[in-house]
Amino acid sequence: MPGADPRRWSFDGVHGVILVAAVAVLFVVAPGGHWAPAWQVAALLGAACFATAVRFEVGAGWSSPMQIAQVPLWLAVPPAWFPVFVAISLVVGQAIEWARAGHGRPTVAVLYAADDLWHAIGAAVVLALVGPLTATMGDFPWVLLVFAGQVLFDAVYTLAHGRFAWDDRLRRTDLLKASASTAAVDLALLPVGFLVAYAFATEPLLALSLVPLIGLFAVFAREREERMSKASELSSAYRGTAQLMATMLKADDSYTGGEHTTGVVEMALALGRELALPDDQLRSLEFGAMLHDIGKLHVPNEILNKPGKLTDEEWAIIREHPALGQQMLDTVGGALSETGHIVRAHHERYDGTGYPDGLRGEAIPLESRIITVCDSFSAMTTDRPYRGAMSAQEAAAELDRCCGTQFDPVVVAAMHRVLAGRGQILTVSHPRPAASRTGGRLVA
Repeated sequence: MPGADPRRWSFDGVHGVILVAAVAVLFVVAPGGHWAPAWQVAALLGAACFATAVRFEVGAGWSSPMQIAQVPLWLAVPPAWFPVFVAISLVVGQAIEWARAGHGRPTVAVLYAADDLWHAIGAAVVLALVGPLTATMGDFPWVLLVFAGQVLFDAVYTLAHGRFAWDDRLRRTDLLKASASTAAVDLALLPVGFLVAYAFATEPLLALSLVPLIGLFAVFAREREERMSKASELSSAYRGTAQLMATMLKADDSYTGGEHTTGVVEMALALGRELALPDDQLRSLEFGAMLHDIGKLHVPNEILNKPGKLTDEEWAIIREHPALGQQMLDTVGGALSETGHIVRAHHERYDGTGYPDGLRGEAIPLESRIITVCDSFSAMTTDRPYRGAMSAQEAAAELDRCCGTQFDPVVVAAMHRVLAGRGQILTVSHPRPAASRTGGRLVA
């Protein structure tokens, strides 16, 4: 359904016109074709409506078992009519889902379900080109070709719709992953749909087995939805706890828990996306960045904000904060206990000379290596009691100087790309010498 964004309204309007025009062209180019008996077409349409109402998340996107009803429809109706029946099933399926979710009577909003029709257009185009198909093994390669047309049109639609109607910051790889996840489920269900088509052609009553199969998918989808909902609630609880702890740190020391932590979280997530981390790892990175200095609650403020040089004893106290942070998070448990390992390692160095455990290279969690770079960059580019802030260019040069010793070369290279994309530095550096001296990975 269109939102308030005028660009979204514009896209939906143009898209609707193009969609109707594509169906109209199909009726002009391929107006006729084979029709199965009316009761079979009605049964398949009913099954498609039922299947479309069953949705479940898979990979980076969502899917439904509608493929097992659509494949028989490929063979049961003329190509031009196939998108029409799919549009009906999409609208009816959305209405069923709307009512099941407790939204009351379906409104005009359910009609927007029909805009997800391009996969059917793709199948219809191939069907119009190859001619009528039968439920025999000799025609199965052509069925695969029809499926290929479906996947191709759906991928193009997903890219266009995702970038222009949802968010133009979405990466093409993420959109293609979502499309690929759906295509993988459809491919797995393709032979089942072909068997249903064969049953209609030989023993039509055997096709009734389609009903309990879709019902089974509905049960599994409902159970998965409930588990995902509980997992989301638990994640929200962990996020709330993390934010509460971050607020406590800010109240104790406005710089460490405020400006500094905010900058580290924002930059760490930018680096995580640049390095294409999956969602669960991005969440761990966010929590780790938010709470990386939580152990400093145990460090006296007169040490944290001392304007002069720290004594050896004061340094020893400072160096305890990563382990203390892990201990605090371990008491919370769950996801924050896992975050504790990231917090503990955020002062490790790539060459193994860091603390508290002297971890080296990739033995240091990647999230910790990212936070180390962001933590250092933030510290260098903000005013502190003992020195003024560096420029972004100077801080980036310092990252290069310590690349391969204190910092992971891959993370430093990603930082340069992010900074260059924001116009904060002029060039993307290639810190080869330090990386080669320490045996680190070289960045092209």
